[in-house]
Amino acid sequence: MTNTIRLMYPDWQSGDNPVYYFGAQLLNWLAPQNTQQKAIKVPVTSPLDDQPKLKLENGVTAQSEVIANVRAAQKILDVESPDKIITLGGNCMVSQAPFSYLHDKYGADVGIVWIDAHPDISSPQIFSNEHAMVLANLMGKGDPKLAKLVTHPFSAVSILYVGLQEPTADEKTILPKLGLDYQLENNQQVDVEKIQKWINRHHFSKVLVHFDLDVLDRKLFFDQYFDKPGVTDYGVSGGKLDPDKASRILKKLSADNDIVGLTIAEYLPWSALKLKRMMENMSIFN
Repeated sequence: MTNTIRLMYPDWQSGDNPVYYFGAQLLNWLAPQNTQQKAIKVPVTSPLDDQPKLKLENGVTAQSEVIANVRAAQKILDVESPDKIITLGGNCMVSQAPFSYLHDKYGADVGIVWIDAHPDISSPQIFSNEHAMVLANLMGKGDPKLAKLVTHPFSAVSILYVGLQEPTADEKTILPKLGLDYQLENNQQVDVEKIQKWINRHHFSKVLVHFDLDVLDRKLFFDQYFDKPGVTDYGVSGGKLDPDKASRILKKLSADNDIVGLTIAEYLPWSALKLKRMMENMSIFN
């Protein structure tokens, strides 16, 4: 019998945004229930309204806290020894521990489909938030402190970008150095058959899917980074993928492949949080 576990992993420090914590809680509630899948929360420190500003360490925001979160997730996986992992984040950093574990377990049989508007291959020299470095960490690069927690780094040929948008100038320099092939994709260009051909060509019998919700078109899916109230200039490109098309792609990939790892990350429920705080201010609830 396949042992599938769910990690509710509310990492918020990696993106320096407390809303990620609430997003992970709500995402965990929204996910289809299955009593056969053990659900475990990674013990991430809850953000408080009066919490001091996160500190910069070695060019990385809250590096010690991020490392502690990854180690906590690794400890859970080592104890539970799952065959498959569903990870509900939190931000993109939550893919590091489960994807590294599954690579250790399945080796060259596993490939990554990285569905994201951004490449996530940054480094402390050009950006301070760890969630933008997670894929580079998984390749043994990125942040040296986090990369050394990955025992068997992924090769570039085992990674496929889906829905990628215009990288920053720094990212355009890093991508070829890592050997990562990529192309920019609007909604029409994202094609599940192309993804499947890539999986088949590399003979991946196991697939890891990282699904960052900011790959979705902000005009059609609102609870994401690019729909923060009051913000008009984000400095990076937003996603263009239609949510309905994304749903069809994920369904097809699930039907045709053995998906052993699924991460859903970067859920930022701005309106739900505002409503939550409204209710918290009403004495009748207390």
